[in-house]
Amino acid sequence: MAAWALALAALLAAGAAPDRPNVLFLTADTLRADALGCYGASPSPTPRLDRLSGEALLFEDCLCAVPLTGPSFGAMLTSVPPRANGATHNALPVSPEFPTVPEALQRAGYFTGCVQSTWTLKAKMAGLHRGFDRYDEDFHRKRWGIVNAERPADEVTDAALRMLEERPKDRPFFLWAHYIDPHAPYNLHRGFAPPGANVWRLPPREGTRARYWSEAAFMDHHLGRLLDALPPDTMVLFVADHGESLYEHGHLGHGRHVYHDNLRVPLMIRAPGAPPGRSAFPAHGLDIGPTLLALAGLPKLPGMQGLNLLDTAGYGEGRVRFAETYGGTVTRVPGLRQALASGGPTHQTAVEGNWKLILRRGQSPELYDLAGDPGERRNRFRDLPERVNRMTDALGGWTATVGERAAEPANLTADDRAALEALGYLK
Repeated sequence: MAAWALALAALLAAGAAPDRPNVLFLTADTLRADALGCYGASPSPTPRLDRLSGEALLFEDCLCAVPLTGPSFGAMLTSVPPRANGATHNALPVSPEFPTVPEALQRAGYFTGCVQSTWTLKAKMAGLHRGFDRYDEDFHRKRWGIVNAERPADEVTDAALRMLEERPKDRPFFLWAHYIDPHAPYNLHRGFAPPGANVWRLPPREGTRARYWSEAAFMDHHLGRLLDALPPDTMVLFVADHGESLYEHGHLGHGRHVYHDNLRVPLMIRAPGAPPGRSAFPAHGLDIGPTLLALAGLPKLPGMQGLNLLDTAGYGEGRVRFAETYGGTVTRVPGLRQALASGGPTHQTAVEGNWKLILRRGQSPELYDLAGDPGERRNRFRDLPERVNRMTDALGGWTATVGERAAEPANLTADDRAALEALGYLK
């Protein structure tokens, strides 16, 4: 038996499973932090999440490990960076040698359920189904009109409510409900449009942002139904997998860049150990796994690299956070897919306090002072060579220490390839 499993087995004697709290892992796809009213959006498309923020500890500065869905959640649920767990692209599953949060909770006596909404998180695509008693991946809505690749927010909530009703009542539950709606292509939902906006008459860029607003509002309404139906003792961790560029730096989308519009995500925790308020602690996607375990009264698993965000004393000062991207695509040619799986990143970033370094293949470094330049417009790398060198060394040291693992790509069917093409993740 693995060391982590032995450690959990010892813990089971300390408290019966029914005494453990219920935990909801509530996640949104492609949701930038500043798209929420509680993070500054005005008018706010997210009144229900704004209300949750008033009951929760809100982290103002959380960065994902990689701006891509499968790899980001792989990093969250293993607390191991994508380059180390093998899932650097969508359709590259997390290596089974890395235990996941659901596996730990299942061993601790939890009923573990998941309601998915996007093809990239299908079991064989992401490898994150391990440890779930039920992993519901029933999709029927077409993405880009090509293949059934997603499920809208109203149906995600309906399925989650059914799962809660059907669960064994003598065990605590861990439920992961994932909402895809803010992902492109952005749809305009009837009754969910920015106040006063005639979306059809807006210039293209403003129209795009208005439809993104509508998607966030539609999602917020329906995930609110799930929040309102939870047993009163349920702990909630809400986070997004990554953000979205809405024409910043000339980009629309995600997965290929490491600017903050792609990396910064909302994060809220509603639990007795998380006093309501706002935290400036520099949080990271790797912290999600240890924190979910802490909500259930369990320790970090061996090998987890993130922090428990309920106990960060002494960790904030000088913390450096790292993120990278491998381009966001896999190729359909098997040999090239394997080469891509083991290839290095195209973009890397290190964030230390208010300073952010970006390294790109074949390009000059980028250095930004996020306090004075949150839009990352003024490159300071020529002004501060010592800082650039120091942060470059830190990034190189992290890369060497973490290492890199080549993953075996998932075996893709014709539908898988069509779905990934529709989502923009397949060449």
